[in-house]
Amino acid sequence: MNRSYFGIACLLAAALVFGAYANSLDNTFHFDDSHVVVSNIYIRSLTNFTRFFTEANTFSSLPQNATYRPLVTLSLAIDYALGKGLEPRVFHATQIVLLLITGALMAAFFFDLTKSRWMALFAATLFSVHTANTETMNLISARSELLSTIGLLATFLLFVRVPFARRTYLYLIPLAIGALAKAPLVVFAPLLFVYLMLYERKSAREAFRETLPSLILGIALLVFLDAMNSPQWTSGGGSRFDYFITQPFVWLHYFKLFFLPIGLTADTDWKVFTEWYDTRAVAGYAFVALLVWWIVRAWRREGQQTIAFGLTWFAIALIPTSSVFPLAEVANEHRIFFAYIGLVIAVTFWLLSLTFAVPRKVVVGLALAILVAHAIGAHERNEVWRTEESLWADVVSKSPGNGRAWMNYGLTQMAKGEYAAAKGSFDRSAAMLPYYSFVQINLGIVEGAMGNHAQAESHFKRALELSPDANANLYYGRWLVGRGRAPEALPLLREALRLSPALPEGRGLLLRVYAAQGASELQPLADETSRIDPNDPSLALIRQTWPDSQSALNAGLAAMQKQDWLGAAHATREALRHDPRSADAYNNLGWTLAQLGFRVEALAAYDRALAIDPAHERARNNRASLAAGAVE
Repeated sequence: MNRSYFGIACLLAAALVFGAYANSLDNTFHFDDSHVVVSNIYIRSLTNFTRFFTEANTFSSLPQNATYRPLVTLSLAIDYALGKGLEPRVFHATQIVLLLITGALMAAFFFDLTKSRWMALFAATLFSVHTANTETMNLISARSELLSTIGLLATFLLFVRVPFARRTYLYLIPLAIGALAKAPLVVFAPLLFVYLMLYERKSAREAFRETLPSLILGIALLVFLDAMNSPQWTSGGGSRFDYFITQPFVWLHYFKLFFLPIGLTADTDWKVFTEWYDTRAVAGYAFVALLVWWIVRAWRREGQQTIAFGLTWFAIALIPTSSVFPLAEVANEHRIFFAYIGLVIAVTFWLLSLTFAVPRKVVVGLALAILVAHAIGAHERNEVWRTEESLWADVVSKSPGNGRAWMNYGLTQMAKGEYAAAKGSFDRSAAMLPYYSFVQINLGIVEGAMGNHAQAESHFKRALELSPDANANLYYGRWLVGRGRAPEALPLLREALRLSPALPEGRGLLLRVYAAQGASELQPLADETSRIDPNDPSLALIRQTWPDSQSALNAGLAAMQKQDWLGAAHATREALRHDPRSADAYNNLGWTLAQLGFRVEALAAYDRALAIDPAHERARNNRASLAAGAVE
């Protein structure tokens, strides 16, 4: 009967986890998802499978963010295939499935530590519904945390439970696989060292000897993964010393969030401390000292080794991201996902110890209250992640000093056509981040939308000065195409594609400009794009056909009325494919090319029209106007 109750409890725990995250299924993509998922052309076809494991640039459309995480990219490509596109529900469903797998592995591992299946189930459920883990769950690009954690827990279980895997080192296989999702799995070796000393009572020498294979593998994996990163990849961090003196306070912040997860924000406005004696820094030092004292005390006390192990896990897990290796963000809530396993272990054992001093019903009631409270908190926090606007409105309210947050909030306003509000947010962002090229790009876009073209161009040029990356080239090039200056745009679009082959918008726009121009470079680029993603929508646009010349000509005229010059040029060229002797089609093509700024090609088109029909008055007048410099 007891087994039946436990089985029912497991089902209820799984239901609670699903219920906590069910309202996240339709949440949109956010933050780094923009370049890892939304604008990453490589995940759009599983034929790129081998490239995921050989080219880091397949991870992100931004080369500076292209770290080597092929397992993550493969999972995203599978989601894209299952959803037949960017269907958020499929991506979020995978997040929940991975969380349930993580919870199951944790329950098994925690049972080995506590010898209580009920407390193991509680610990795994607490971790799974903990409100602070909502960032990892809602940020699809943070899937690396889930996959790498699964790899580490599987490694521990094989080591502890399967003597054959332990003797033959087969337990290291999940570690190696998990490392393909995130590099910091090198921390397994020190965690194993502590486990051996605390639970198997090994001496330091014996524990080190048994840990050595995993340590060697961890270092080798770290070297390999670093070598596989894109050459342009950067952590984005600044001063190593300033970052180091700031992190103890960040540890205190993370510790506080475990017990009181309020004030969660997707992007903090924290800055590194510049003086070691900053009051907050001193508070951080005191916390770390207290944590070390607590670990040593629990380590020495009989029966408290699980508390010592949990607290040590928390500390070791934070070292890769919160120590001397500076990252762009001082603090980030998805970094605590793996570290919180340690705190869950410690708190669970503490609750277990309460059963000896407090009535069991009280402990059970407290445990259930904690789980339900966190599940409700996670459910509510998911609502904040519902849309880009709801997320960034929350961030700017909690982190008003975050310039990037103001920029992203401005993007949500620009998407609604609220250009004045968007510009206000961008201006505020630019005041905080005067050297941030993305702000200048967005100021250029919004100024262009408001008709302030001189100001728009100055912002695009400033973005290029600050960072001549793919986005700066792409968006300036796109604006130039829209302003009838396509010849000036071509070198920018080519550079954007060279810098970021995974960026579909740059690839698509260059394809369409080549198609309009009738450039010889079109076919090689189309072939390359087809190999990466046979269903790329830009390929469909440049391959669109009509049944006859008149249908294509009419389509071209309709596009001209909408001032869709790229579409008009393609349709008109299709009309000429059906009827190469159409003077009207050549005249329309000349007009369209002139609007795009292809002056030489437009003159040639008018000449062909007049060669076919010397009496074509519109072609003659249009050519004369163009030759005289009047394009519009």
